[in-house]
Amino acid sequence: MKGRYKIVYTLFCFIVILSLMGCSEKELPFTNSPENDIKIDYMEDIVLNKDTYKEMYMDYASMRIVGFMSEDLEKFLTEMENVSTERVGKFADNGDKFIITQTIKEKNEEDIKEIFKNMIDNYLKYSRLGDESATKFGLSPELETQDPVGKVKKYMEDNDIKITEISFPNGFEKVDFDIYPMEFTYRYILKGTMKKKPFEKEVVQKFYVGFDWSKGKDKENMKDVIEYIRDVSE
Repeated sequence: MKGRYKIVYTLFCFIVILSLMGCSEKELPFTNSPENDIKIDYMEDIVLNKDTYKEMYMDYASMRIVGFMSEDLEKFLTEMENVSTERVGKFADNGDKFIITQTIKEKNEEDIKEIFKNMIDNYLKYSRLGDESATKFGLSPELETQDPVGKVKKYMEDNDIKITEISFPNGFEKVDFDIYPMEFTYRYILKGTMKKKPFEKEVVQKFYVGFDWSKGKDKENMKDVIEYIRDVSE
């Protein structure tokens, strides 16, 4: 009987060890990126209702050209105004930017991808590696207020995480130019240590990018920016 109990106890311990291994795998660093906890109301609405915004941006562009507002756009803006008048102003601002991106994307898609890939790479190098030379990136005023870099730094300090290497792909996994901010899906690999134990984590995020003209619409005052960052669950 003692031998039987010993076998049962051994099996139980083995199952517990496997369970703990599974838990540790789920808890790899950046399984949930710090940026994913940031919530900006108007951006959340765009992310959650992407198809609707695509249609409304097209209706807005048509209105700007022909001077006629569709019934769908009028209803959309009325419902938005009931939530917040500031949201309507932000939609119009984004709508104007959408028109510009649609105008330039046809001839400049590859250039646009390269510009934003370099910017996103710099953001990741700066926020994850602490690379002080990787400063060629911009954040929208709304995202900058949320201090995503500071949140990443605190997350890494609190969990004793050190990133030693980032493996970047040659390009984006997916790009959507038909929404504003434009949506770039990016897959990269983080390597480093957590509590001095090595790890490797593949991360997939959507970077919502565009440009900021809050300091003026002259070319010298406009800058390319990251407006929102969301994890992609797989």
